[in-house]
Amino acid sequence: MKQFLIKQFIQKLTLLSVVCACFICYPIQIFGKTNEKDSHERIEELDELDFIEMLNSVDPGSGASLIQKFQAKEGKNRLLNGKYNPSGECKVEAFRNKEVLLITIPAHLLFEPNDTELKPGAQDYLSPIKRYLKEPDMFRVMLVMHTDNTGSDEYRDRLTVERVNSVFDWFEDSGVNTRYLFSYALGDEMPLKPNDSMDNRRQNRRLEIYLVPGQKMVEQAQKGRIAF
Repeated sequence: MKQFLIKQFIQKLTLLSVVCACFICYPIQIFGKTNEKDSHERIEELDELDFIEMLNSVDPGSGASLIQKFQAKEGKNRLLNGKYNPSGECKVEAFRNKEVLLITIPAHLLFEPNDTELKPGAQDYLSPIKRYLKEPDMFRVMLVMHTDNTGSDEYRDRLTVERVNSVFDWFEDSGVNTRYLFSYALGDEMPLKPNDSMDNRRQNRRLEIYLVPGQKMVEQAQKGRIAF
């Protein structure tokens, strides 16, 4: 396996306006050295983008309406009918003007408490995402790891970095092209709930996967048809 050399940084962001969403976040982005094959080489200008910048890295322009319809169909007919069905613990939501799909997987489905190695069965929740990496830059897939506020800042940062690295490595080991797969460790900076109960802390420990339209999808949408 080609091991990625971790390059980690924490950027303090001021309040940023995102279309239909505002965040205050402190991202740690993880990326690594290039593969030998040109088609799998990392793209430096993309790897340098922070969480918010990557989320808004492609302007859908005149193709926005078609992208929204395509993403709604993909979420309803494929994701919600598969491993992320409404009867389970995972969630699938429309995000950023309904142009982005957001999949939330509780951390306990992927990791044992305080552990950073994927647990048996974790691949069942990750495998459906391989589909979105088959066509380069059809999607920009963001892996965003979160935790609760338990432990020191150093511990929380290390935990989310090592966990998101484990997820990234799983995709790499499964043979998919990870050129448009991007990893971020946000620690406890974006909680879903106040960290004031066991249940709330459990909900805050999660992996979020953002399926962001890539340049290829935007180009197809602007021509009037998305073929995927």
